Amino acid sequence: MRKVADSPELPIVERGPDGLAPVRDVEFITMPARQILNRCSNSNLRFRWTINPYRGCEFGCVYCYARYTHEFLELRDPLDFERRIFVKVRAAEALARNLAHTAVGADQIALGTATDPYQPAERRFGLTRAMLAVMARLGGLDLSITTKSGLIVRDLDLLAEINARSRLSVNFSLITLDRRLQRALEPRAPRPSIRLAALQRLAAAGIRCNVLIMPMIPGLTDDARGVEAVMRAARRAGAANVWHRALFLKPAAARRFIPFVHEKFPALAARIEDYYGRATYAPRAYDERLDALFATLKRRCGFDAEASRGMSRATAAPPDGIAQRQLVLGAAPVGAAGHR
Repeated sequence: MRKVADSPELPIVERGPDGLAPVRDVEFITMPARQILNRCSNSNLRFRWTINPYRGCEFGCVYCYARYTHEFLELRDPLDFERRIFVKVRAAEALARNLAHTAVGADQIALGTATDPYQPAERRFGLTRAMLAVMARLGGLDLSITTKSGLIVRDLDLLAEINARSRLSVNFSLITLDRRLQRALEPRAPRPSIRLAALQRLAAAGIRCNVLIMPMIPGLTDDARGVEAVMRAARRAGAANVWHRALFLKPAAARRFIPFVHEKFPALAARIEDYYGRATYAPRAYDERLDALFATLKRRCGFDAEASRGMSRATAAPPDGIAQRQLVLGAAPVGAAGHR
């Protein structure tokens, strides 16, 4: 595993029990939610509907593919994605309306495909909890939630109701147990132990939980010992399965990630440039090595190696950009408290 290049020590930020950082300088902008349930046109993905209550994410993960979504709003600085958070006000009302008029059927709804539904903004605006309350009143849904946050435990009451009447799975994103590396790659995301503790709470309540070891970053998070450590921790916490996928870089993400690698991991820069300088995806041979590694480690750690074969290039593609566009007429800062 590579070491972070010598640089000023990363600041230690005091966090709450849910692992979320306190108030910081972020602008919140209201985005009226006319349509919160979006059709995903990529037939290779399991889910057919996506929900993202926020556009942008305060966690600031340097590899995040979803930075491109801010370009739809003519915000092309990669850092705008973590500094300007769009809040889809009245999302719960929009969801209730959408579900009443949309034939969802047995198709899966994925909450948190582009931004974390439990990022720090959720403590203030509560959009995710309000939407879960809508879904808790219904039955027969197939819902998956993806997060890095321990804040999800706050909603265990609603999750239990949904789990009793619908199909529910919660995916925790966790790519390393190395705290120093995690802080470099995910500067404001909760530490690994917070995520594992939340997973354990949900699994103990009978909710199916998985761990997403995504993205696998060449030369940083793909060593066998580190991957096995994540798998064993996931297994101890009660995860039903683990999934993997190699890093892929759309242009907006590359503009953030590649300079980061040159600054923090200069010895790795040439390899990253070779893989991603002119391509979105890592070489196919790299994917094949990852598949073989995960098959071996999953069997060793007690997971079903045949239940998931990783995510191919086709399934790695993000939700269709056109389907994810939102009307933002009337978008405005959230009052005098619009910055924090």
